[in-house]
Amino acid sequence: MRADVELADACEAHSYPMPQAAGKRGSAAAAPTQVDAQPEAGDTPRPTPPQSPFSPRQLALLNAMGIDHADALEAFRAARRNGSDVASELIVAGRVTERRYGECYARELRLLFEPIRDDAALRGAAAFLGRPPPRTLEIYPHRVDGKFFVCPAIESIDRFARYLDRRPDMRAYLRVTAHSQIARAIERETMAQRYAAARLSLSADLPRLSARLAIEPLQAALGLGTAVAVCLFLYYLPGFALATGHGGATLFFAACLAIRLPAALAADRPPPVADLPAPGVLETGWQGVPVYSVLVALHDETTIVPQLVAALERLDWPKTRLDIKIVCEADDGNTIAAVRQATTGLAHVSTVLVPPGEPRTKPKALNHALPLAYGEFLVLYDAEDVPDPGQLREAYLRFRTGRPDLACLQAPLVVTNGETHWLSGLFALEYAALFCRMLPWLASQGFPLSLGGTSNHFVRERLVEIGGWDSHNVTEDADLGIRLHRAGYRAETITRPTYEQAPVRWKVWRNQRTRWMKGWFVTYLLHMRQPLLLFRQLGPRAMVAFQLVFFGMVVSAFAHPLFLLLVVIQLVPVAVGLSELDELSPFVIVDVFNVVAAYGLFIALSARGLEPGTARGLRRWYVLLPAYWALLAWASLRALWQLLTAPHKWEKTPHGLESRMNAGEPRHQIWPTLTG
Repeated sequence: MRADVELADACEAHSYPMPQAAGKRGSAAAAPTQVDAQPEAGDTPRPTPPQSPFSPRQLALLNAMGIDHADALEAFRAARRNGSDVASELIVAGRVTERRYGECYARELRLLFEPIRDDAALRGAAAFLGRPPPRTLEIYPHRVDGKFFVCPAIESIDRFARYLDRRPDMRAYLRVTAHSQIARAIERETMAQRYAAARLSLSADLPRLSARLAIEPLQAALGLGTAVAVCLFLYYLPGFALATGHGGATLFFAACLAIRLPAALAADRPPPVADLPAPGVLETGWQGVPVYSVLVALHDETTIVPQLVAALERLDWPKTRLDIKIVCEADDGNTIAAVRQATTGLAHVSTVLVPPGEPRTKPKALNHALPLAYGEFLVLYDAEDVPDPGQLREAYLRFRTGRPDLACLQAPLVVTNGETHWLSGLFALEYAALFCRMLPWLASQGFPLSLGGTSNHFVRERLVEIGGWDSHNVTEDADLGIRLHRAGYRAETITRPTYEQAPVRWKVWRNQRTRWMKGWFVTYLLHMRQPLLLFRQLGPRAMVAFQLVFFGMVVSAFAHPLFLLLVVIQLVPVAVGLSELDELSPFVIVDVFNVVAAYGLFIALSARGLEPGTARGLRRWYVLLPAYWALLAWASLRALWQLLTAPHKWEKTPHGLESRMNAGEPRHQIWPTLTG
């Protein structure tokens, strides 16, 4: 027995024709017209309300579900506007449950309603990945004859009834079920395949772009040889070695500062885009509102789940065109229970479980869920994120009106607890400098971006094309930005922010920064495995920017404390009269310049990147910047050790109450940032 095209067509809603061409903002929809309401020959027409878009059989189904005509018309108009179907609009609005809809549909056509068993087998499930769940699915429950599980649309009930009249033999095999049941059956059947691919990710097809092997043998040999050469120079020619090393480091450090100067001098940060189009108005012809997939990976996050779900529900996008997947480790029972409790009744939110196993990283979890996502666009959020409700609409506007090679948009990240502690305060200043000044400037120059680990908006097909995330890279975001550029795509920035909270505990901050720096080490090493190929793919300008930004970040973490120490060692004796000015090293002026310029550029970038009204409470932390950068150097040394001993270790950052102080006080809550 094989599924036929006629059955699939009988279950589909088929998009409603729009009365006017899409793309004209503010156009009013014409009065609804009757859809699929023509009776078959010999049928006795039943009266319908004036201007009703529903056939008598559709009205009977709506009445059986307890839906009044006003709610039905509202759902009909929403379906026309969004390119969805009436049942989906009723379900996300809470007017009816999936189960009740399926039971009423089955009763109307004298069919059976049946959930899909967990042990049911289906063939060719991989063909459904990356696409919306189908409305028909053939299941083989351990016997020769299978069953067709269907979830027909309200709009299709007349076609489906005619199909049953032509094929009465199919009644024995047809079962009505919930759409989510079909989606879960596909998820179960493809779990092993998706998990195997996620564990290997890039290492299967592009091993030289994967961090599975953090340091290649040739790189290890070159590193060891360089270390030996430096030691020999220091032993036999100490003066020459120190002068050469000092001079080279000084020039490179100055170049790293120079690339930040244009970002500091660029025009003021633009305000968030205010005039956002309604979803769908930029489509060619009428295709409906595009589906937007949302991925959130959670692990041990029970306390933050209610805030996360509330934030996702605030996103300004039609719920029937949202595909939200919260990804949890299968052995994290507490988080799974919290997610299921918080998402009860939310038909557009599903939970994806990742089998336990190494590498236990966020990118592996995301790769496991990525094949199930079917949106044209996809955004990634973290557990503690509270995105601006208009962020998806701004990204949609940029994707539709931007460059044809645009593949990714980075939203700015804004720290909301910067006033509570000096660690979170300087963290907030870092984010202001990076996301509101440096990244927009780099994007404007066509340079590759080091993406943040959250609030990345993608054209999903292009993300899949380059292989998704590297499951073995602990800063998969930085790596992904480079791979997009190497593949010929662009990453840019938008203005609507995502709000989050920074760590205030030393251990939490240290572990997070260690992971970031280790990932930057690995990302730089793996992309420099084939430097000539990288040069050809990036081009001269982007190659220079890559060296100054990526390698510069790694070097600067160590260089700044050394320069500061050299300045102190040389100037303090002069200040207390123990030595004369003419005894100073010729490099001291350059060292002083580099140290002062580093502080000055950071202050300029961060101050100009802050949201209006927030600078006053954060300025007081600037005086602690030397101590902050000293801690960064310590975290970088720790990262270097882990690079050699545990390159894939993921020291998780706890979110919520455990990572911040005085969380119960209203002034430290994240919501007032959006509402007040």
